[in-house]
Amino acid sequence: MHLLVEGIRHRVTGQVTVPNSKYHAHRALILASLAAGESRIHGLTDARHVAYTVRMLQGLGTSVVRAGDSLVVRGFGGRYRPRRTVLSVGSSGSTLYFMVGLASLADHAVSITGQKYFRRRPVGPLLRALRQLGVRVESVDDCPPVRVSPGRPTGGHVLLPGTLSQWVSGVLLLAPFATGPTVVEVAGELNERTYLELTVEMMRRFGLRVDVSPDWRRFDVPPGQSAHPAELTLPPDIGSAAYGIASAALHPCDVLLRGLTGPGGGPGDHPEHRFLDIARAMGVPMEPDEAAGGIRVRQDAPLLTAVDVDCRDIPDMLPVLATLGTFAHGASVFRNIAHTRLKESDRAAAMCQLNAMGGQVELAGDTLRVAGGQTLTGTALSTYNDHRVLMSLAVAASRAKGHSALTFPHAYRISYPGFLDAMNGLGIPMKVEEGRARPARSSVPPPVRRPLPPTAADPDEASRLSLPEWLDRHTEASPDRTAVVDVRPDGDLVVSRRELSRRVERTAALLLRLGVRPGEHVAYQLPNRLEFVVLSLAAWRIGAVCCPVIPFFRRRELGFVLRSARARVLVTMDEYRSRKPAREALALAAGRTDGLRHLVVVSRSGGPARLPSDPACDVTVHDWAAVPETTAHERAALAAVRPAPGATAQLLFTSGTTGEPKGVTHSSANLVRAASMEIRQLGLDATDTVWVPSPLAHQTGFLYGMVLATVLGVPQILQAEWDARRALASLDDHRATFTQAATPFLFDLVKAVEDTGRRPRDMRVFVATGATVPRPLAERAGRVLGARVCGAFGTTETCLGTLSAPTDPPERCWGTDGRALDGVRLRVTDETGRPLPAGTEGNFEVLSPTVFDGYLDRPDLTADAFTPDGWYRTGDLAVVDEDGFVRITGRVKDVINRGGEKIPVAEIEQLLSAHPAVEDIAVVAMPDARLGERACAFAVLKDGAGFGFAEMRRYLDEHQVAKQHWPERLEQLPELPRNPVGKVRKYALRARARTLKPHDEDPA
Repeated sequence: MHLLVEGIRHRVTGQVTVPNSKYHAHRALILASLAAGESRIHGLTDARHVAYTVRMLQGLGTSVVRAGDSLVVRGFGGRYRPRRTVLSVGSSGSTLYFMVGLASLADHAVSITGQKYFRRRPVGPLLRALRQLGVRVESVDDCPPVRVSPGRPTGGHVLLPGTLSQWVSGVLLLAPFATGPTVVEVAGELNERTYLELTVEMMRRFGLRVDVSPDWRRFDVPPGQSAHPAELTLPPDIGSAAYGIASAALHPCDVLLRGLTGPGGGPGDHPEHRFLDIARAMGVPMEPDEAAGGIRVRQDAPLLTAVDVDCRDIPDMLPVLATLGTFAHGASVFRNIAHTRLKESDRAAAMCQLNAMGGQVELAGDTLRVAGGQTLTGTALSTYNDHRVLMSLAVAASRAKGHSALTFPHAYRISYPGFLDAMNGLGIPMKVEEGRARPARSSVPPPVRRPLPPTAADPDEASRLSLPEWLDRHTEASPDRTAVVDVRPDGDLVVSRRELSRRVERTAALLLRLGVRPGEHVAYQLPNRLEFVVLSLAAWRIGAVCCPVIPFFRRRELGFVLRSARARVLVTMDEYRSRKPAREALALAAGRTDGLRHLVVVSRSGGPARLPSDPACDVTVHDWAAVPETTAHERAALAAVRPAPGATAQLLFTSGTTGEPKGVTHSSANLVRAASMEIRQLGLDATDTVWVPSPLAHQTGFLYGMVLATVLGVPQILQAEWDARRALASLDDHRATFTQAATPFLFDLVKAVEDTGRRPRDMRVFVATGATVPRPLAERAGRVLGARVCGAFGTTETCLGTLSAPTDPPERCWGTDGRALDGVRLRVTDETGRPLPAGTEGNFEVLSPTVFDGYLDRPDLTADAFTPDGWYRTGDLAVVDEDGFVRITGRVKDVINRGGEKIPVAEIEQLLSAHPAVEDIAVVAMPDARLGERACAFAVLKDGAGFGFAEMRRYLDEHQVAKQHWPERLEQLPELPRNPVGKVRKYALRARARTLKPHDEDPA
């Protein structure tokens, strides 16, 4: 079903009756419900948003009845008597924001919910503000449903962001009924002040006192107030009139907008009153027609002029203004639009769809630029179920060649049910049609192509160069351009390509001096710091193999890696978080003869390192900061080394179903090819900046952060210790545009934006990998971050196999795991290996040009990883649809994916089973909104034995198990469920774990 709009070339004539203001209606109804007695509100509105408020108030026990063209409201004097325990706001943001706090005035607890898609609406900042006011509200994910406990607020000092005025209005409407005084202060930028002015004015009309500072950033509200009944008439709604005005502005016309009266054509207290001034500035010929009772737009040849508008006070007008700007002479600039992107949809990105019709709209950070004078052609568009986007695109389509098909054709009913009749009444044909429209194009405009480094987006050509050769090429072209930004607590370290090359040469000489030779493994356990990048490039420079180790690995895991890799050199930190990795490594090396000869220590502070010592250990300890400059002899030795791209360049240990880490080997050519494939798929170019929050010791950060940035020749932003708010600041400080990271980083970043109201201004693509990404989170993230969230699938062994593109339809972009990259083949098979048809779930297998060379010293495991005809067995279950888009539906392998870190279940089970109190043990996945999964242990204890959660943690700590691998819930059972042949029925345990939560916070 879609809205079909036919482009026209004839004169538009007729009249539109402007409906009454929904903004006034919401506030008047709510305030009347709080008054003791009967209030009358004259002038009905049929906006569905207002109907939701009426139903909410009725559900709370308020009498709201129609009397002619008026509503009669009988309130209980600041008390509600709910008729139900669950109340819905439908899809009305105003109802949600205004009523969630006021529900605390009910005499028993209620839950506030909404329509299915509306349950993704973030309300975290408002809930925190209400808690400061003394309201008891609970929400699992800072979205509806919200449980509100009864009890008057206590008052207090409330600090909340000024991102959305409705958050502030929601607190102000409740504050007069608190038992103590309330001070509300706005933090950060104040948006939508005119809406706050309306809230305060309406409160005063009902006898409530609010004292406001001159800058409208502080509100003092006395306690214990009572609202008085009132009688008022709703003024005309300028927000609805805007679509009639815009339709008339784009065509030869004679249109009367009945109801807009007065000197300005509308009420001065309407929050969108300024739209009329902007329309006049653009050249819309609006004149009062007192005899007809409205304003008239009459013209023979439309001629609009571009404008420069600050949208902070008229955010809801951005869509229709973008439509007007498309047909204006010159370029219109709409500034301060960040908060417009937190509405029903990302309205700024949605209006970029004008580009699909032939427009020129550019979204850059906090600004939307619209080049005017365009000729549009009809096409299929998505409205994201946003009423204002639907109506604005429909108006634009009325001047396009041919017809346009718009999704969610009934969305206009939310705010302006008469829209379709009004447009057809003017002679603009619009109708809702059944059937399937053509697929909607992306709301993100096609990327502007900028000069790319030679061959960077050609996988075949790119893979002919090693990573150090890519660095040399970029350094020669632009030596002073930024290569790495190291975000540190004491200030960001910015390193140019020239300086990076110098450090790489010096470190490569150090490795030669320590005896490292081509093909040998260099182990290093470092967080996301400059030293990681330098050491990786230096190892490749001499043909050595990079063997990074996850920073949180402790002696148990580190010892396995060192034994397997037989590394001559280990580089680690003197301090990392609360640990001393260098001291731990030296203690591990004492008395061992597995090849380790040198320990290089990096200082956390950046100065001289704190070097550990152990007389019983024959490992030599070096200070990274004391590495000397390269000598002429060493330069000559380096010049003689020419590593081949096909040689092994990376050894990365990963856990699998065996529970034992496996060493995955990749050549330089494989890694560069994989990065180049993603560069081409996403349209990345030389103006991008790569943000790397994922650990560089993971394939995600290593390959799609460091390697990709090096091939592309763009800055990479590193952050050693994760902090979402610090990350948000660095994203803006260094103009980051792209990242690939796991679910927890996406979750935390979204929450930081919602908490602060500040979104990254340049971020445009976030590839979500490493753990199952909940589809609601992906959709919410795209809206909140203002970036396209792309689904993907990959493994350490294959690199990325599937990836969506920013230009894919939104529901495919974030709603799937992408489709095959160029050169990659996919299939789904049954248990016998027979390929299954599209749309059928089965074993997911990949044939890729970036598949690994094999597991280190484990030809048996390497052979098991592939089918007889050479396809890699991912161990996942998937469905591939007819268009090639993949959805991963489950995992065959028994591995828990905790935020991108795979927990070695078998190893943990074996270790716990050795505890004297444990008779039987099984560890399964427990769903988690932030990390995707956490581990839950089900234990059967021996008779009379005691083994609690704390004891389990102590036991794993004693055995030096990485904290991220610890189960975060322990459940005791009389026996484990097993099948007839004795295997544990883990699906039954997983079903039970779905109802559980972790015992406490992340062990990390």
